[in-house]
Amino acid sequence: MELIFEREDLLEAMQVVGNIAASRNTLPILANVLIRATEEHIQLAATDLEVGVKSLVEGEIKEPGSITIPARKLADIARELPVSSASGDPVKVSLKTSASDRVEIECENARFRMVGLSDEEFPPLPEIGDEFISLESDLMNNMIQKTVFAVSTEETRHFLNGIYLSINSDTVKMVATDGKRLAVAINKEDGVSDKEIGVIIPTKAVNNVLRTFTEDGEVKVALLENQIAFASEKMTLISRLIEGDYPDTEAVMSPTMSNEIKVTANTDHLLSVVRRVSLLANPKTPSIRMETNESELSISASTPELGEAKEQIQVDHEGGSIEIAFNARYVLDVLRNIESEKVLFKFRDSLSPVLVMPSDETEVTYMCVIMPMRL
Repeated sequence: MELIFEREDLLEAMQVVGNIAASRNTLPILANVLIRATEEHIQLAATDLEVGVKSLVEGEIKEPGSITIPARKLADIARELPVSSASGDPVKVSLKTSASDRVEIECENARFRMVGLSDEEFPPLPEIGDEFISLESDLMNNMIQKTVFAVSTEETRHFLNGIYLSINSDTVKMVATDGKRLAVAINKEDGVSDKEIGVIIPTKAVNNVLRTFTEDGEVKVALLENQIAFASEKMTLISRLIEGDYPDTEAVMSPTMSNEIKVTANTDHLLSVVRRVSLLANPKTPSIRMETNESELSISASTPELGEAKEQIQVDHEGGSIEIAFNARYVLDVLRNIESEKVLFKFRDSLSPVLVMPSDETEVTYMCVIMPMRL
């Protein structure tokens, strides 16, 4: 096999593919990236048996073939190759195989010889097929970013270790919860799917979706046997699904909609205040206190070892007064994902779940529920 890449094309592909390859595994082949060249195209692939990725890379195919190379080392080499050529033309990288699965890489005056492995033991990655739905990449990534922070990291409840993706004929919904907070992102669109879909996608997979599908355009989403696949023109990402039944989040969300105490604040202002005040909260359990007083909201924190902080902001306030405490991190995570100018908090009492959402939405597309801490 003999191939010629532009340095930037190889580097871009390896930044995605190299991130998937297993760094610690009993199977050496899983630490390698598969490079396969046919007469038509060059494809790079990696998998850790949980998540796999395939990338089409631009390049000149002088001789087709295939080989696997240590992924992390190839990514490191691509990153450190010269960024400019003596002629001023784009930097070219030559990669060719020789006897005994040896690989030679040349770029300008740099020469590398690596030991590869045959592709015979590399696990096959499935094709996406003809049955899929299409989502805009920016919409999909936005929904992931708005929910992934609430995914549980406790392995005892494995079915919460991912985002629940629900799709029907006119709605795409993503949900994440760790039992202490809940985030829901919704998009209404006619003709999304003629089938109802409900699957749990692992956190590692959705984080790699964010890194992989960075360009605008449609992404095909397909369900395979116990797997889900995401594909654009150049990239395909496949992940195992989490087995189990996702909890009924509507039972948590619905009661909060009728919470009668409403506080509306400027999102950016409140975000900056919570960030400042939480500097003096206990680092292990960063509790902050919110207290309403007519058109004013007071945010405070105190720790015997550090001291105390307090700040007031002007708000729109309806209903009775409230005094309540939250984990500051939970509030910050939500506020960072509220895209509207103003944010609405709906309280019931100091111990009941609180609904947080954009204040100016006529049709709800984003909601979060946060459990308070005891005062």
